[in-house]
Amino acid sequence: MKTRVGALQLKLRGVAGTTGENSVHPGEWLAAEVGPLGLAMAIASHTVSSLVEAEMLNLLVGAQQLRDYNESLNQGRIPNDCILRFLFPEEKELSTCIVRLNRRVQLHVWEMAHRIAPPKSFYKGHPEILEACKLCGAAVLDAGTPSTLTTGSINPLAGDFLASWIQSVLATDPAELRPRFFFHVIVPPPHWEAIARAHFRVDYGI
Repeated sequence: MKTRVGALQLKLRGVAGTTGENSVHPGEWLAAEVGPLGLAMAIASHTVSSLVEAEMLNLLVGAQQLRDYNESLNQGRIPNDCILRFLFPEEKELSTCIVRLNRRVQLHVWEMAHRIAPPKSFYKGHPEILEACKLCGAAVLDAGTPSTLTTGSINPLAGDFLASWIQSVLATDPAELRPRFFFHVIVPPPHWEAIARAHFRVDYGI
């Protein structure tokens, strides 16, 4: 299995455009080095590698699907969605996949996430974070305190990438007096469309 995963990582680096990194790992993606699109592909690459390693996805199929996902992202054909919904469009299969991936990170599932009002002022102050959330299929669920920030996504593996990238953006904001503690939670798939509509609507400028 390690050989297969290693072979996939070689394929993924070419697709994700990782600027010479030896492999795809969370915590290595900074806004100064890679934009929102690069972040989305880093999350996708890591997720596909994990799925292959867990034998939930075939090696060759995973590599091809990642190329298709990359092309769709570049052409704007994936609005506000993540790699898992691209790979597993059927909700039952998607839910099974999320449960198995979450065994690695053991995150909380926020059943009421779709009822939380989006942080409009935070998005307006950080449009690059809003764009990253759109491309990654994630949302900032809570930014109400200066010491914490909570993101949510269908993908349990997105959290470390988002935390590293968002913190690198906030580090240049003079209003941020100290680094935040980051939390990532799972959004139930049936609720994601409502969250995307609430967070990414345009009638109030975000």
